[in-house]
Amino acid sequence: MRSFTSTFVVFLLLSNTIIAQISNNKYDYFLRNAKVADNSDSHIEVNPTSGDTTFRAFYTIRDVVNNTNQDFSKTYKGTPFFKNGWYKGSFNTESGKKMEFVMAFNVQKNELYIVENANKEAIAIRPDAFTIMGHHFSKFEKAYYEVIYIGKNTLLKEYACNLHTNDNDLKTGYESSGQYDGEFTKSSKLLLFKDEQVIQLPKGKNIYALFGSKKALVEAYVKTNNINLKSENGIVSTLKYYDSLENPQ
Repeated sequence: MRSFTSTFVVFLLLSNTIIAQISNNKYDYFLRNAKVADNSDSHIEVNPTSGDTTFRAFYTIRDVVNNTNQDFSKTYKGTPFFKNGWYKGSFNTESGKKMEFVMAFNVQKNELYIVENANKEAIAIRPDAFTIMGHHFSKFEKAYYEVIYIGKNTLLKEYACNLHTNDNDLKTGYESSGQYDGEFTKSSKLLLFKDEQVIQLPKGKNIYALFGSKKALVEAYVKTNNINLKSENGIVSTLKYYDSLENPQ
């Protein structure tokens, strides 16, 4: 991939045109030929039969003995990208100016890409924070996390992506239907940013340990309102209530 600095000015001249051209429907946001993998021409496709979003990767093997190249491709179900594609997003420059782009967040590599247009290579950038499809991500300890709630305890969501393949019939827990060469599977978990560190969120009733002298009040709130501490909404509601006790209006 090229550096962000060398092509930034050119992209600014083109960004409004690109966004306007792909605003009609969901799949218009996919720039199918953007070069974002570790090879020359990988892209996102939508399977016309199943409707699955897929990632098609092209590779070249060099045969040193015969001095020839062998080209081949593999198609995986899903993609390594957040929401499986390219979407309008934004981030702020160091001067505070908001910049809007077409971008993709590679969950597997924890990298953000922007493009000039569908026929050019993606550019990897490392802003401190960015927003894509209304989801706000910030960099903590050199990795990106979605910021779910900011308060005395800041709630983060960490995304992970793994590629399970059928190469050599390895047993990976992924059962191929024979239609694809593998599958990208995604998962997420909630964490806390506390005392300048990203830490595990206490599970279930263990979360009450976060609330110190307000523990009894928070427990009563959860019980009275039938809050589900296993759900993201329930945890956010509990944290908000605790912050209201710490900072009464």
